Amino acid sequence: MLKLRNKSFKIITENLKEKARPIDRERFNYHFNNAGPEKLIKEIKKYQNEDGGFGQALEPDFRLPLSNPMATSIALSYLQNLDNHSSARELIKKAISYLENSFNQNRNGWYAVSREVNDYPHTPWWHYDEDERMTVIDKHWGNPSAELLAYLLRYSNYTNQINLDALIEKALKNIQHKKEYESENEIYCYLELYKAVDSKTKALLKGSIAEGIKQLIVYDQKKWQEYVPLPLDFVPAPESERFGVSEAKIEANLDFYVELIEKSKDTLVKPPWGKSFYQTDLSKAYQEWQGNWTLKILITLDNYGRIEK
Repeated sequence: MLKLRNKSFKIITENLKEKARPIDRERFNYHFNNAGPEKLIKEIKKYQNEDGGFGQALEPDFRLPLSNPMATSIALSYLQNLDNHSSARELIKKAISYLENSFNQNRNGWYAVSREVNDYPHTPWWHYDEDERMTVIDKHWGNPSAELLAYLLRYSNYTNQINLDALIEKALKNIQHKKEYESENEIYCYLELYKAVDSKTKALLKGSIAEGIKQLIVYDQKKWQEYVPLPLDFVPAPESERFGVSEAKIEANLDFYVELIEKSKDTLVKPPWGKSFYQTDLSKAYQEWQGNWTLKILITLDNYGRIEK
């Protein structure tokens, strides 16, 4: 079992402080330095618009400043860990209001982004297709609708307009009717939903989620340098539900992450999908991803006690 050396942790921490976005620096401070939540909440708030939704390129791959469900999903994933603080709850309450107002009745869910995304720099997978009236991301209903449903359930005291029971039925139908699973990102959203539902609904979701993971997970360690779904993407912490994921491969994935940080400690971890999509007007996004990706790995290693203290 490998552990990230304390010396390497300190070096990459300094690089993260220098190069990461302020929001990711404050997320690091909150997780690793016992910092209070105030600065992190302040940074998250910078991405919230007047309508309560989040935008402002919180998702680095599209620079759309307008509110959108995808960025709102990301913001709520951060805020749920801070929701015992009144200032965070205020942001959450406004975000839930935005989600209710942006709910698409015909889809019985949300589209990730609107057509305005095309007016700003964005990677190809975020391009809005005028004929399809959605992005390629939206071909999979659960991303982000299943995750947004999780937050509506968690904050149901703020939810007034959406029938949550009917939406749970939609989420179940969507995943249970699949024979082939094509999107690991949709499964990640269902994992968030799984944590939010009652035990009866958990039982209805579990088999489908496990089958989706089985079809999508990459156990071949020779491919782990590529952008593929790894064991720890599905089991990010020791207390996470396993869904049949191999314990041996979880440990191997942790070793892989330790070695990756050791190799990258003088810079930051580069996202595995490469730099080719981030030329000219998206170059800033690539730098932002390095800080975000490095932090994700460090938090996972810390969850499993793989950092020397």
